[in-house]
Amino acid sequence: MVESKTKGPGIPFRPILAITISLVVCGLVGGYQVFVNTLPKRDVSEFLTIAASGDYTIELTLSFEARGDAFDPTALLVRLDGKDLLEQTTPLPAGVPVEIHPVEDLIVGLNELFIQVGTGDSSTAAEVDEQDPFAAAGFENDNPAIDESAQSVGIGDASEMTGYPQGVAKAIRVRVFDGLSVLAEKTVWSEPGETINSVIVLDIPEMKNLVPADTGGHGDHNH
Repeated sequence: MVESKTKGPGIPFRPILAITISLVVCGLVGGYQVFVNTLPKRDVSEFLTIAASGDYTIELTLSFEARGDAFDPTALLVRLDGKDLLEQTTPLPAGVPVEIHPVEDLIVGLNELFIQVGTGDSSTAAEVDEQDPFAAAGFENDNPAIDESAQSVGIGDASEMTGYPQGVAKAIRVRVFDGLSVLAEKTVWSEPGETINSVIVLDIPEMKNLVPADTGGHGDHNH
C-alpha cells in the first residue's frame, strides 16, 4: 500500500519580497530627505517689480518731417521695455507734438524707452534755407548771437568750398510727463541722412516730489 505525501502550504515569498522592496524605497526616500535638510540653505532674493502710479505721457516733437524710406517704411516707432507703444508709417509733420497717453506698464525704477524716427527725404528738406525747422518745431534759440556769428563765418557756403552737398542734422525732443511735471527731457540728434535710433532710460521714483515745470503748452492730453 502506497502512502501519498501532501506538501503543506509554503512560505509566501512574493508578498514578503514586495514588502521588503517597499520598505527599502521608503528608507531611501527618507534618507534623501534627511540629507537635503542638512544642506546649507541659500539666500534666494526675489525680484519684485512695483507698478508706477501716475498719469504718464510721452511727448515727441520733431524738427523735421518724419517718414520712412524704401527699406523701412517706419516713420516713428516707440517701445517701452521691448513692448510697442506707437508705430506710425505715415509721414509726421515737423513742429507738431506727438503724445502717447496714457503710458502703462511703467515700473518704479529703471525703464528703457526706445525711439526710432525715419528721416527719409521729404519736401520740407528743400525749404531749410527759407524756414528754420527748429523754430517751427518749438526749439527756442537761447543765444541768437551764435547764429549771427555762424552766418558771418560762412557756414552756408561750405558746400561750395568742399564741392559736396551738406546734409542737414535733424533732431527730436522727447519729454516724459507725470501729470504736469517733467520726469525726463532729452533732445536726440541724427547724423545727416541717417535714421534716429535712441534709447532713453527712465528712472521712475517711488515717491513723487516733483515740481511742476513749464510745459510749453502741454496740458490736456488730446490725441
